[in-house]
Amino acid sequence: MAPAIQPVIQLQPLVLPPLPSSPRISIAITSYNYSRFLGACLDSCLAQSLTAAEIVVVDDGSTDNSLDLLDEYSSRHPQIKVIRQANGGICVATNTLLAACTGDVVLILDSDDTMTPDRARRVVEALRQPVDGQNPGWVHHPLTRFSDQQPDLGQAPYYEGGKGPQGWLAADTLRAASAPVLATASMLAFRREVLDAIGSLDPDRLMYQDLQLCTIGVLVSPVAFVATPLGGYRVHSTSTSAGSMVSLAQIEATRKRAVKFDAWLRMQLDKRQPGASALWRRLEDQGGYLWLCFLEKWLAGKGKDRRLLWKALRHPDTVNGPRQYRIYYYGALLLPRRLFVAYSKFIFGNNPLKTKVRKLLGRA
Repeated sequence: MAPAIQPVIQLQPLVLPPLPSSPRISIAITSYNYSRFLGACLDSCLAQSLTAAEIVVVDDGSTDNSLDLLDEYSSRHPQIKVIRQANGGICVATNTLLAACTGDVVLILDSDDTMTPDRARRVVEALRQPVDGQNPGWVHHPLTRFSDQQPDLGQAPYYEGGKGPQGWLAADTLRAASAPVLATASMLAFRREVLDAIGSLDPDRLMYQDLQLCTIGVLVSPVAFVATPLGGYRVHSTSTSAGSMVSLAQIEATRKRAVKFDAWLRMQLDKRQPGASALWRRLEDQGGYLWLCFLEKWLAGKGKDRRLLWKALRHPDTVNGPRQYRIYYYGALLLPRRLFVAYSKFIFGNNPLKTKVRKLLGRA
């Protein structure tokens, strides 16, 4: 007897009706010990040309004067709703936050970032425009990077030609085992239906909420892109992205995060469609994971495993991936460990020289 033919598993996008004529807008903010930035963040929310019905703030156990500031703002602005909880980490706070929002559209914002006055309006406009013949369920857009000393550190993220990915991107994401949307939380906005389909994020402190939202987002719904920066991304010493990937501890945490993320995403895929986790490539067949394994071993003083390095460099994910990744990876081939660490600090850190280089490359 011939073996039974297994059905082909293919993800289908969430079908969404048009937005209501006057959608209810929620702005969703997580905050932890950022009282020095929180006022500017809230002021930018209150200055929206399309008024938000609610500004929901989850304070994740702050020990500074954040709660005093939030009480003062909420007493003057009843649309500001404050939720206090014990410190559980960014993903726990995000789960609480998104569950509490009641809007048709939810704009996410970190409490150290700001929004341009037209962010809500531009997001709603983008959600009304079909992409790939379907109503998009979420939006991403760039931000302008800034610091207290430098008002313009360039735009992030960088997309070739300024054209960010949009449409139904599931096939591209599964092929690359990586979401083509490169966004932090403050660059994201979702329709309520998509957030409900995603459900809870993995609450582990090791995990990043934006990575989870972007990756499962492209596997649930088409996405729209707004090319204009719709806010400011504040660069400061305690930014979670500042100086990442420059130490052994950070590399170890990133590799462990990749393992946990892989397990969470497979669970999410099977929840959407039984057996869909088979569509996601094994970690051992992902170029980025091979690179992390090489880097962890090298920075731990176990020698430069050139065989593993070449495997990562020749992997299709690397060959077909962003040029800046290849340039960074090849630094490990050419440089001794000490110089490579300094090179990594330049690539991932924040400094005036890097800003000048970005502008010379047209990436500011």
